[in-house]
Amino acid sequence: MSKSKKITLIAIIAAAVVLTGVMVLLLLLPKGGDSDSSAATPDEAADISLSTDANGVHQAVIGKTGGSKNGYGTLMEYVPADIKTIHVENENGTLDITANTPEGEATVYTLVGFEDFEIRSGVPDQIANAAATLSFTRIAGEDNGGSEFGFDKPRSVAEIAFTDDTKEVITVGADAPQSKGTYIKFGDGKEIYVIDTDTANNFLLGVNDMISLTINDTADSTDNSGAQTINVTSNGASFILERYTGVKFSSTYYLTEPMTRFASESESSKIEGGIRGLYADTVKYVNPSDSQLSDAGLSQPYATLNADYPDTSVSLSASKPDSDGNVNIMLSGRSIVYTIKAEKVPWVETTYEKLCSEYVLYPKMTALTGFEVNGKAFRLSTRESHTTDDEGNESTSYVTTVFLGGEEIQIENFSGFCSDVGMIELADPNEGSTSGEATLTIKYTYEDGDSDDVAFYPDTDTLYTAVVNGKVMGHARKSDITRALEGLEKFN
Repeated sequence: MSKSKKITLIAIIAAAVVLTGVMVLLLLLPKGGDSDSSAATPDEAADISLSTDANGVHQAVIGKTGGSKNGYGTLMEYVPADIKTIHVENENGTLDITANTPEGEATVYTLVGFEDFEIRSGVPDQIANAAATLSFTRIAGEDNGGSEFGFDKPRSVAEIAFTDDTKEVITVGADAPQSKGTYIKFGDGKEIYVIDTDTANNFLLGVNDMISLTINDTADSTDNSGAQTINVTSNGASFILERYTGVKFSSTYYLTEPMTRFASESESSKIEGGIRGLYADTVKYVNPSDSQLSDAGLSQPYATLNADYPDTSVSLSASKPDSDGNVNIMLSGRSIVYTIKAEKVPWVETTYEKLCSEYVLYPKMTALTGFEVNGKAFRLSTRESHTTDDEGNESTSYVTTVFLGGEEIQIENFSGFCSDVGMIELADPNEGSTSGEATLTIKYTYEDGDSDDVAFYPDTDTLYTAVVNGKVMGHARKSDITRALEGLEKFN
């Protein structure tokens, strides 16, 4: 074969390969008028003619004057103050909003049928802004009844009425591929426009999205910020916390149920922080039915809380936390089920172990007049003094004098020992043995003449049973008892 014939044959084969590739590509391309064949954002404006029909509905015609049938453009150029009503139907149900804009004032929105509920700030404005000024980035084609653009089952239909007695109708279809926007139709036209997805999402909102996420308000003053009593039930267990108003201990609350003892500062503080000023993550149900309450785990709540404050009472009920750590919660007197993180409402999963004080019994040293350990009696006297600085701020200081027998003990030597004894930690609140002799006994005597007796009995190799005024409080660690006894030896 001659060289020229070889070259011709190679050229024919190459052309055949290219032609075959083109044909395969054409076969793979979507067919019909409902394909989004121009996915790139065009650089020119579309030839769009805007008008209203006989019913006052805004319409758009593309290419009427012979210009581009693709491109970007604007379908609506109103302002939110021009809106009278917003009607939306989507998978979340029906949403109706009325708008009233007094001259020179901000627009007031009302959620029809839910007038007694506080509206979430800013959400109606988002919908109004999306509807009033509606722009598109390109035209994807025409809706010929296929499902590719999602108009066989529209996700939302929004109808907005304006103060000039015209209307806007927006039908929301599917999201465009590769996060390139969302398909909509405008008026009763078949043209499919691509708009920003965040804008389109405003027409997917429902009633629940409109309700304020504020469950309740914070106290209006520090005088009202602390609860007087807190009643909690959690997973079948009941607890009552009452505010401590005495001066002998630093505790804020003490338990009266299931037994009387001081409460953990850490746990009681967490619980108090999860009662007022709560803000939800979402609204799950508004005016819930019995079946919805059951679905939310609130027909028989996992946890309840009732707290009395100087200015109000708060009653809450909550479901068991789900696998993601979310809790459904309701405020008494309000027909809304909210969803909130369990960590924001620690009372839902509190336990007796968590609520018990960190210490067996820890009085303030300044409240003591007597401190007797294993028969060794210390006598204390505390003097209180007040000073005022140049700016008028008053401060209080205390000076404690300690005597052992008739001899004064240096406070520096005594305070560490007193803390070691008072800060014996509670290892657990469980029952324990009190047989035999107590290894460590303590008697606290106070300025008002009252006293508390504490004793520790060996129970296991590592634990001692802690008894306060004849009542078993739980266990203390052997290491804490040993440290207290070693401190006592220094005063022999």
